[in-house]
This record gives sequence, C-alpha cells and structure tokens, in this order.
Amino acid sequence: MGRKSIQVRPGRCGVDATNAVEWAEAHGFKSGAINIDNDMASGRDQGQADFDPPAGIVSGLDRDLDQAAYKAPLLADVQSYLTSIGVPETGGEGWTLDGDWVTYGAVTTTEAFNRVIDADYLFTNLARTLKIRKALIQAPVLWELRKLNALDAVADEAVKAGLKDDCSTGWGQIFAWVTIQARNYCIQQGILNATPLTSADTRAVWDQLQDPEYNIRSVAYLTMYNAYQLGIPSPSLTTGLADTQALLARYNGTGDKAAQYGRELVGLYQVLENYNALSRA
Repeated sequence: MGRKSIQVRPGRCGVDATNAVEWAEAHGFKSGAINIDNDMASGRDQGQADFDPPAGIVSGLDRDLDQAAYKAPLLADVQSYLTSIGVPETGGEGWTLDGDWVTYGAVTTTEAFNRVIDADYLFTNLARTLKIRKALIQAPVLWELRKLNALDAVADEAVKAGLKDDCSTGWGQIFAWVTIQARNYCIQQGILNATPLTSADTRAVWDQLQDPEYNIRSVAYLTMYNAYQLGIPSPSLTTGLADTQALLARYNGTGDKAAQYGRELVGLYQVLENYNALSRA
C-alpha cells in the first residue's frame, strides 16, 4: 500500500533473525509446538457486539495464562530477551542504546508487561474468537507500550489540538486511518458485523483508540488485514515462524525498518508463546 501501518520510529535496535532464534532455543523455546485441547471457540467477543466468529469446534485454542505458575518466569524471560536486544528494564539515556528514547521517563518493561497481563482475558478472547495465536496480538502491544516516548505524547497532543489529523496512538500505537482500513477489510471478510467506516470517521476512531480495549481489538484486526496485504494465508493456530515474523514486520509498515521490527518482535513472540503453550497444556 506504500504508507506505513504503524509509525516507524527512528533507530530501533537491530537483531538478526538468527540471533533471535538462537536466543529462543538457548532458553528452551521451541517454535511451532502446539498443545491440543478440545474447547469450543468462545463465540461473540466479550464486550464487543460486532464479531461474527467462525462456527465449529477447534482444538488448540489459547487459554488464559496460568498466572500463578507462569507470570513471574514469563516476566523474567521477557526482560532477558529485551535486554539481549538492547532494551533494558527501564529508561535509557537520551538517544543512546537502541537509537530512540527507550521509554525515557515513560513505561518500564515490567509496567508494560503488567498492563498486557492485566488484559489477558481480552487477548485470550480475541485469539479464541479469531482462531489465532494470542502472542501475535500481545507482542506488538507489549513492545509499543515499552517503547512509548516523549515524541508519541507530542504527536497525540498535536491531534488533540487540531494541528494534525492523525498519528499512531494508544497501547498498540495505531493510526486511525489504518484502523479504518483494517476494520473495513474484516467487515468484507465476514469477520466483523459492523458498519463500514470512511475517512470522515478518522477523528472519532482516533478518539476510540485511546480506549485500551478498542485499541487491542484493532491490533487483532490489523493482523488479519496484514496477511491480506502480504499475500499470505490468514493467521491461524498453525502459522509458521516465517509468516509470523512477516506479519509482525508488516505491523510496522514496509522497508528495512519494518523488517528490523519483525526480527525484534519474533523473539518476543516466541517468549510469550512458550508460556501461552504451557497454559494450554
């Protein structure tokens, strides 16, 4: 499409795909492992009236994270992975480390992680309804929360003041125009039962993106739309690691920086999926 799906910030830290996989394997994470259960898809999304989910019994659906067993080790592994690619637990001095403000004075790794875990019910419900892996929604949200910096706040204020029409915003740092395109695609595909949106809805959608639940749902819709943009199969419970990395990269747009984003996030995806798989077992 040419335009970027998500605001690309300057100078994300680089990590090649080999290093990401090596890190994951060194910590015992295996890609592609699926634990099977026989739960029924949950039906309409809790709190959202516009889902039109596929019918039928599907095995291997995600469940709520077993927080008593896995919250602490999951946080430790998220911290370890992010530190390994240049994102520390907190802060960052100016434009050093990975080339941006690394949430300078904003959100720590633990704070971003806790927000995602507090919304686990929503991530789980979305994943079960859309029949995709929960980590595919969690990874960009956790990353974007951790990466919030002063420039994001400045952009938000410019939209509020009427100086800009749109900017990436909220937990998933999504543009309103991208949300509109993603939702309309999902409506066309029968995933959503809702009224199509137009450019006239841009500001109203941007305002709704300030609501974390609306924002997280939009991340999920964008993931479905991005498969279409890439010309690959829609994400599913068995999507391979290469397509997963491509979907994560497309979340950030196109080009070298988006490819770098995908390399960074696929490792985070593997960490999250490891504990989601344990919770499914």
